[in-house]
Amino acid sequence: MWKVTNYCIGVFLLCLMLRNESFAQCCSSGNPFISDAEQPALQSRVLTSSLAYRYSHSSKFYSDDSRFNDLPFEQISTSNYIDLQVGYGITNWLTVLVDLGYFFNKTLTTSGQDPYRGHGLGDLELYVKFNAYNNPESRFSVSPSIGVKFPIGIFDQEVDYVQLPISVQPSSGSFKYTGNVFISKGIGKKIALAAFLSYEYSQLINSENFYYKYGDQWIGALYFNYQIWKGLSMDIQFRNEYRAKSTRENNEIVDASGYDVLFFTPQLTYAFKHNWYLSAFSDIPVYKYYNGIQMSFGYAVSLRLTKKIDFFTIQARKQANKL
Repeated sequence: MWKVTNYCIGVFLLCLMLRNESFAQCCSSGNPFISDAEQPALQSRVLTSSLAYRYSHSSKFYSDDSRFNDLPFEQISTSNYIDLQVGYGITNWLTVLVDLGYFFNKTLTTSGQDPYRGHGLGDLELYVKFNAYNNPESRFSVSPSIGVKFPIGIFDQEVDYVQLPISVQPSSGSFKYTGNVFISKGIGKKIALAAFLSYEYSQLINSENFYYKYGDQWIGALYFNYQIWKGLSMDIQFRNEYRAKSTRENNEIVDASGYDVLFFTPQLTYAFKHNWYLSAFSDIPVYKYYNGIQMSFGYAVSLRLTKKIDFFTIQARKQANKL
């Protein structure tokens, strides 16, 4: 009897905490990861620019690797997000990339309560990518990179004098430092394999309303690309995202934080004339493990439009025409 009573009290207190903080690891502050952005380093004087739209939806709570259904309320997290990325090959071995995110909305809805809605600029990301090894004949390349995410967007955002929870804030609220490597290998004329490994370290968020530090994050992905016919290709990706537990005041570890999630990401890309590319892809979680009880990742769908300009080739053609 006492065990049942203690369990009920524990669930009740947990519900109060979730209602007050509305914390959801699936939609932490800052820009989300968009897998199609990972590419090898560019060649000299090659410019790429892309605009991506992403819609995400989450509504399921997990504890360990099982769905948790005992909460007496429902909670739904959605977002509409765009991402602008520009990359330029300064030399054959050095590429600079700039990435800027914007949330049209970042919404957390709890049954019986008014929804929380954040919006605005996310983070500005600056990367330098190195062409450590490139063999065009064997179609094998290795491209490591390092980067910084600048929290230029609004943090401690309030709507109608109501403080938004940290999970709905569009900006990270602190600097993040990343290091990653992208490896690709072509097999024959139509098949390519690739691997991606990334590490992210978040600084402490010490703002007017939040004292919080996200745990370190590791992302590993394997890609399979197949050219179906001229202009149309298919990508299949398996991606693992691991985040360690977060901390708050007095180095207190947040038990209900951190996760280990495996995603399946199918993608179709069509290449138009004049180096225009359109990609459609979706993130589908196939395995989830969460510490404590947390809202888990749901599905996300994305579209990306990319333009590539090779200034070296353009100049060479102009010179050839003059001759």
